[in-house]
Amino acid sequence: MQNLKMTANGHQNGRLPGSCGNMICTFLPPGHSQAAKQKHFMKRGRRLDSCESDTCMKFWVVVHGTAATCTAFEDGRRQIVGLETAGETICSLMAGPGTQNWLEALSDCIVCEIDLSGNARELQGDPEFLATTFHVVHRRLERTQNHITTLGRLDSVERVTLFLAEMAIRSGATRAKPQLVTLPMSREDIADYLGLNAETVSRILSRLKKSRMVKFLSPSEFIVPDLGELERRLPVEIPEPAMFRPAAVRPGPGTVHEVRA
Repeated sequence: MQNLKMTANGHQNGRLPGSCGNMICTFLPPGHSQAAKQKHFMKRGRRLDSCESDTCMKFWVVVHGTAATCTAFEDGRRQIVGLETAGETICSLMAGPGTQNWLEALSDCIVCEIDLSGNARELQGDPEFLATTFHVVHRRLERTQNHITTLGRLDSVERVTLFLAEMAIRSGATRAKPQLVTLPMSREDIADYLGLNAETVSRILSRLKKSRMVKFLSPSEFIVPDLGELERRLPVEIPEPAMFRPAAVRPGPGTVHEVRA
């Protein structure tokens, strides 16, 4: 693993530039160590494991690409709990008994890791920090609640249909303006996110393609010609774009220490 120093104004070896621009960064103490803020270059399938210490206070911010928060059970099954796109802030998850939690790259990703563990005691009494983290956690709980509803109340066709609609919204589509969507996930990834198997996902995608509600230009690219028509086929409303906007983001450059994974 090679370490490089980089500022947000440039990059080396053709790597993408950029700071996470996240409010969490403002709580790093002056003169913090390089280890307190690192940028991980992650190829698809690479992962960052969750904290398993009561004193750990880490945050991950997706700067580029798509990642997933995942959990695994004792029998080895993986469940994708959430999809994380550029700008998303993730509190490093605590592992419960008999489970594992991690952040996994679904595409080539850049993830900024902010470690506030060394300043945890002071931050626990900081009203601004508590308000910022509450906002981040509240947004994530809203999305988790929606996903639980998807898994618990929708049938397999409705789950896949809602998933495609949400991916279109994330890509900037509106009911008045379609948008080309590039899926960053394999059929197996989609299945693990929706609690299905890959064969079922493939069969439903083929059915939706034949119905012309979804137009696939390639196995990983599609357009929803009429988002309103797709929504009318669902028993729930498609989330508004605000649900997928990053929380706790601020403009401005910053210096990070990079780690290639």
